[in-house]
Amino acid sequence: MSTTQKGPAPPPPEPISEQAGFWDTRLRSPDCTDEDRAHFAAWRDADPAHRAAFERLQTLLATLNAGLNRADVRGLRDNVVTAVERRRRRKVWVAAACLALVVGGVATQALQPQLGGIDNVESYSTQIAQRSTVSLRDGSILELNAGSQIEVSFSEQRRSVRLLAGQAMFRVAKDPSRPFVVRAANREIVAVGTEFDVRLDASSVQVTLLEGKVNVDRSDARDPAHQSLLPGQQLTAVLNSAAIRPLGAAGNAPDVQIREVNVERVTAWRDGRVFVDDQPLAAAIEEMNRYSQKQIVVHDAALAAVRVNGVFRAGDQEAFVAVLQSYFPVTVSSRGDAEIVLTSQQ
Repeated sequence: MSTTQKGPAPPPPEPISEQAGFWDTRLRSPDCTDEDRAHFAAWRDADPAHRAAFERLQTLLATLNAGLNRADVRGLRDNVVTAVERRRRRKVWVAAACLALVVGGVATQALQPQLGGIDNVESYSTQIAQRSTVSLRDGSILELNAGSQIEVSFSEQRRSVRLLAGQAMFRVAKDPSRPFVVRAANREIVAVGTEFDVRLDASSVQVTLLEGKVNVDRSDARDPAHQSLLPGQQLTAVLNSAAIRPLGAAGNAPDVQIREVNVERVTAWRDGRVFVDDQPLAAAIEEMNRYSQKQIVVHDAALAAVRVNGVFRAGDQEAFVAVLQSYFPVTVSSRGDAEIVLTSQQ
């Protein structure tokens, strides 16, 4: 009889700030499981005070990142991380406060409004198999998917974010006097207070609205094409096209498509899941490879074009390959610990 390994139980009753520290440590751990993330989501949504405590901690940690390039700060940070991992949830706020004192003026400057119209650009990125949650200075929260990169620049008139690669979820703090604008390739997404997901691939930009309302404009056109989304809608814009044609126009496929989508599937990456919905195997493999250092490779064009469906755990390459073997005539071989090679059976 097989047994299921259970993740850690929710933290026991104690100061909420320490519970937030416990979950921050657990979510950043390389062995964080889907069950861990489900426990965290249940804790976060159980009480507004839980969400507020976790977001305050993220704000503090994000502020401290501004000074982490200093050698003395890096050394102290390593000691703090070691202590947090050892004691799991105790004294997270005390350690963070000590680090803030060392960073000193750097942390203080990061919290001050921008002066003289000069943007202070902050960069955040994730690697393969890594996700991250960031609290911005205005209280907005963003979640970065694996292999993503953004730049954040706030001024008195505008909150600007540039998605350079990958995918991010935005939960925007309301501030009618300062629009929140996300730029991805040649699209600008404008929101005041809302929640949406933006994905930038080599060939397209996808914007999915969860709550509120956003406007999507084309930033490189003389007469920008304005599109508005409602909750549950997704806009897909093809890149490198000369102009935006009206939806349904004759000729080639439109450059912009708006459709209703299953929001849970679009945002499943936040819970460590990958939905594959009638996609070519090559596209499914590309998505799975975002979440693992072990890369799946397929060189057979015919096999790469096979359509596949399913729900998979992000990073579980072996399970994904095992499913393929059960449905298709596929031969699997390995190149050390780095690659899994798929070929068609002759």
